[in-house]
Amino acid sequence: GCLDVGFWGSMIALVAKAKGVEGVVLDGGCRDTWEIQRMRFPVFCRAIGRTEVVGRLEIKQEFINIPISIGGVTVNPGDVIVGDDDGVVVVPRKLALQVVERAERQMAMDRASQKPYLDMLGLTL
Repeated sequence: GCLDVGFWGSMIALVAKAKGVEGVVLDGGCRDTWEIQRMRFPVFCRAIGRTEVVGRLEIKQEFINIPISIGGVTVNPGDVIVGDDDGVVVVPRKLALQVVERAERQMAMDRASQKPYLDMLGLTL
């Protein structure tokens, strides 16, 4: 993907949200991040582009339920995409329950380890 250009901006995010899109994962740059965050529209991109494209992108469905590759990772129909401030992972559907259970165990252990320090500092997570 092209990292110098913000292909995805607030206007296309607004149109996508209006069309029922729940969020996007881009193998390239985006811009207008403050506006997009205010829309509560999840965008995961490889870079924040400083410039915009000339013209406008159009949202249209060309293919559905086909494998794609993004950032060198294959995403198959039915895979679960999980993203947060630290990045995005692709979980094969057949492993989703195992991954959730492991993540919950890890989170519980992390919270237990953090609790004394959080309490000492008067912080919560």
